[in-house]
Amino acid sequence: MIKGDEIKVDFMILGAQKCGTTTLSEILRNHPSFEACRTKEPHFFSQKRDWRKYLDEYHSLFSLREDALYFEASTTYTFYPHRKFNIWDDLYEYNPKLKFIYLVRNPIDRIISSYMHSYEKGHTDLAIEDAIINERFFLDITRYYTQISPFIERFGREKVLIIDFEDLINNQNETLQKVSDFLLIDSDKFSTSGNVHSNKSVGGNKIHHKFDSPSLYLKIIRKLSPGLWRNITDNADRSFHTKPKLEKVYKEMIIRFLTSEIMELQKLMDKNLNNWLKID
Repeated sequence: MIKGDEIKVDFMILGAQKCGTTTLSEILRNHPSFEACRTKEPHFFSQKRDWRKYLDEYHSLFSLREDALYFEASTTYTFYPHRKFNIWDDLYEYNPKLKFIYLVRNPIDRIISSYMHSYEKGHTDLAIEDAIINERFFLDITRYYTQISPFIERFGREKVLIIDFEDLINNQNETLQKVSDFLLIDSDKFSTSGNVHSNKSVGGNKIHHKFDSPSLYLKIIRKLSPGLWRNITDNADRSFHTKPKLEKVYKEMIIRFLTSEIMELQKLMDKNLNNWLKID
């Protein structure tokens, strides 16, 4: 096991959920400068209250390699206030030199994709309109300025890179150059062939969250009888073949709630986000 003082994670992909974190993580994982966490989202600092006692366990998720930059990608680090408060203070104590990459997306698109994920995983049984109204998580996680500003206040603006999902997908080379400049690495060694967008919402078949941490009995079944495991965990009746449609009045409500957040984020990114305010 790697000891806690042998390495420090150098940067983190914070989120936001359903904004391309998996795609970016997979691209970075294939770059020779980086050593990625074997568990893409360890959620270590959002789940471990007394995290200082478990640093060896955390660092054991990485392979020790000379001169590597270590990173992980836990979207729950920007689930405020639904996870640990003041997580940015814990991260600063862990490594005050940490850098962060935060991805954002058109709010309506993110909320629809987030709802699909939550429904497929069994975190909600509500229709999308009822879920948005009754479960504040969907709007809270889309308050991008509220989520990222405490990290900027704690670590400094120069330690946070904010990326638009659309730029990652449609202008990937330019975006990866920004990532390279931010992390001070060679952009020529990125390999992105066939990697346009991972973890798409439509057409998947996610396992219900109750099987995320299976019992010993189920672990044995998973190992010895993969076919039976697939039958037990089959979740096809909750999967989506098309994206849910939101009525215009719900889209207007989302934008009304988030307009001030979008305006503040524009300033942070120095990027025009007026297209996010338009209702189809």
